[in-house]
Amino acid sequence: MRLLLKSCFICFSVLTVPSALSTTPLQVLVGMNKPPYIQVDSSDGYEIELLREIAQRMAQQVEFTYVPNKRILTLLQQGIGDIATLQKPGQDVADIFYSCPYIRYQNVAVTLAANQLVLNSLLDLDNLSILAFQNATLVLPDDYRRIAMASPSYRETVDPRTQVDMLQKQRVQVVVMDMNIFHYYNSKTDHASQVQVHALYTPTLYRAAFRDAGLAVKFNQALQQFQQSAAYPLLQERYFGNAQAASPPPCLP
Repeated sequence: MRLLLKSCFICFSVLTVPSALSTTPLQVLVGMNKPPYIQVDSSDGYEIELLREIAQRMAQQVEFTYVPNKRILTLLQQGIGDIATLQKPGQDVADIFYSCPYIRYQNVAVTLAANQLVLNSLLDLDNLSILAFQNATLVLPDDYRRIAMASPSYRETVDPRTQVDMLQKQRVQVVVMDMNIFHYYNSKTDHASQVQVHALYTPTLYRAAFRDAGLAVKFNQALQQFQQSAAYPLLQERYFGNAQAASPPPCLP
């Protein structure tokens, strides 16, 4: 299948970016539609704008190619694209170089407040009906995986709207998903009931991956510059209503 879903940014970038920027755009591999982080139709979202800000500080234009998360690193290794996003820290792949963490996701368990469920640890999820994001058992801790594998009422889905809808209609007791994605879709639900958000999981920090070590260094320098700017918390505030909602630890030289 051809990877066609390219950002429209380049269509008008000649008119909107400073002349000092490189005329050869960086090819950036990003995930599929995932508001408020990635919105394919409008070619924006927090992560897209964050990467544009970093690229601008690298004196680079960018083009985005939207692909499933599982394929991002593989495509980079095959010589497709310059930057692979959403890579986990600690991955050891030959001839691949990693940036500092550039974005933080926070998975949570969400329940309806009216159900008064007490979730103090992962073990409290046992015997509850759970609808989680796709591949949650591969991302979350081993204790979570064991509970999920033993539960007859555990399911996963690629559609976060379905998660929120099923929770609000009381068809599941718990949804497991990124906190910012939950709030985005829950805000669009008519007559949404109050919820409780249970922070049972440690944050997930993602890095960018490169075949070119020098490009990784330039990315880190630009990331650090942006993190130290006034625009950085404002970007998070605009998308999440929280100036630190997706901040990883500072990128230090």
